[in-house]
Amino acid sequence: MRDVAAEAGVSFKTVSRVVNREGGVSPVLVDRVEKAVAALDYWPDHRAQLLRRSSTAPATIGFVWIDIANAFFSSVLRGIEEVADTHGCLVLAGSTEWSPQRERRLVNALVERRVGGLIIVSSGAAADTLQSEMKRGTPLVFLDLEPGFDVVDLVRTDHKAGAVKAIDHLIAGGHTDIAYFGDDLDVFSARKRLLGYRVAMDTSGLAVNDQQVITGSHSGDEWRQIIRSFFESGDYQPTAIFTAQNVVTLGAVQALHDLNLRSAIAHVGFDDIDLSEAVTPGVTVIPQYPRRLGRQAAEMLFDRVEGDSVEPVRVVVEPPLIERGSGEIPPPAR
Repeated sequence: MRDVAAEAGVSFKTVSRVVNREGGVSPVLVDRVEKAVAALDYWPDHRAQLLRRSSTAPATIGFVWIDIANAFFSSVLRGIEEVADTHGCLVLAGSTEWSPQRERRLVNALVERRVGGLIIVSSGAAADTLQSEMKRGTPLVFLDLEPGFDVVDLVRTDHKAGAVKAIDHLIAGGHTDIAYFGDDLDVFSARKRLLGYRVAMDTSGLAVNDQQVITGSHSGDEWRQIIRSFFESGDYQPTAIFTAQNVVTLGAVQALHDLNLRSAIAHVGFDDIDLSEAVTPGVTVIPQYPRRLGRQAAEMLFDRVEGDSVEPVRVVVEPPLIERGSGEIPPPAR
């Protein structure tokens, strides 16, 4: 930094202010310092910066999520990074791929690297590790899935209410035969969405049989084949379907297109998907707005890091319904 100061003809303190993005330096001097930095190929020593930071100003926070292939979590991460950037903070992130052992390793690795706090999408299987970290004083915010124990900061969608809204919409359109396709029931959100489906059907006096509900952990291509086979079998022909996860929804759109049924079968999906407005008809969805969820979780975490000592905050967001055409297809005339 002293070399940069000499090159730019300014004081050491001026270089420090420019490099650390502090105010109080004229644009002319900022330009001179930046040119000197480029000429000398100077890189700030972030390890030294970390030592000078106050205890309430973390250099990094951690984000642990469950499925690297799901675009939902990519959007969540973007929201977290947007908030972290305003605090001059980096996000260290890793995916557990539903492995409790990997979740424990990731949490321990991030804590060992002295992250200022953690945002966790937990499978619930590593609850003991997470509770231990909370007792040790590590700020934690849980996102999307319940961790399996109470008294925590949490941000998630109201999965049950969203599913009820989707089914009520189809029933209001005249449908009484509605099939459900959803994620594996080991997943908290999947259980809540199936519960919402059953509650809405029961409230309207509509029975649900085993053929109407299909769940499991599959890729989009696998769901495409499952839903194709469902309609091709002819055993049960619903007039509407509810797909309770974005990967399932994508597979359903492809399957209905393959069978030339996209304009014949009403369809509402949970989570938005890419190009949902570009297809015909557009896909009616219950969106979660994952980027907003990520931002909210990050803001809660920084509140904790900066010493907010209020009781745990639980934010459960009821999602809207976006009508785009597929959920408004009427049942065939009887």
